[in-house]
Amino acid sequence: MAINVDKVYKVVLYILNKEQRGFLTPVQFNGLARQAQLDLFEKSFYDYNRAVIKGDRIGFSSEYGDIAANIQEKIDIFAEQATLTFSSGVASEPNDLYRTVLLVTNGDTEVEQVKKTELAYLNSNKLTAPSTSYPVYYAEGDNIKIFPTSITSAVIDYIKKPVDPIWAFTGGGSSAYVYSSGSSVDFELHPSEEVMLVTKILAYAGVIVNDPTVIQTAQAKEVDTFTKENT
Repeated sequence: MAINVDKVYKVVLYILNKEQRGFLTPVQFNGLARQAQLDLFEKSFYDYNRAVIKGDRIGFSSEYGDIAANIQEKIDIFAEQATLTFSSGVASEPNDLYRTVLLVTNGDTEVEQVKKTELAYLNSNKLTAPSTSYPVYYAEGDNIKIFPTSITSAVIDYIKKPVDPIWAFTGGGSSAYVYSSGSSVDFELHPSEEVMLVTKILAYAGVIVNDPTVIQTAQAKEVDTFTKENT
């Protein structure tokens, strides 16, 4: 499940060139495509939270009308699982980690996330001190620290960062750019995001080609979408 990077680039070029608004090189497109994908990726979490709150207030629709479930489907594309190996209670986070969902050890024991400042309080009481049946962890930098430190491994469920899209090519300079499908990387977003993806790239492209009309049109589309989602 992905959005073809070549298709998106062609649509963006078509819209820009239709009104003779300028040309977007593959290098420029790749930079804007990365930012647009990140924008929509992070927006999904905000939209999901808003949909859950709205559902709690007015009730959830069923089947295809369940907005929160539909947004969760977009996020679940990035769900990953990995095994962490701890040394003296410290393990490196997965390189592509964006947000931890769950940490489990001993097969089915959930590890509770705590703040580093809470650890001293927990250790001050035998009833709350971390144990193999009640383990805790906190993130520090690029590491995960688990307690008790005797634990040597745990399984982490997490949401990964999206891989940067790339429209790879040969040629350039005095010759035409030729798309290289084997070296290209598609967008990892849900197919339903394609229209907003094109819109966001166009908004950024308007700055590069110095055309305020492109920016205003793209922004108007985003505002219209936001209004529809909140009425």
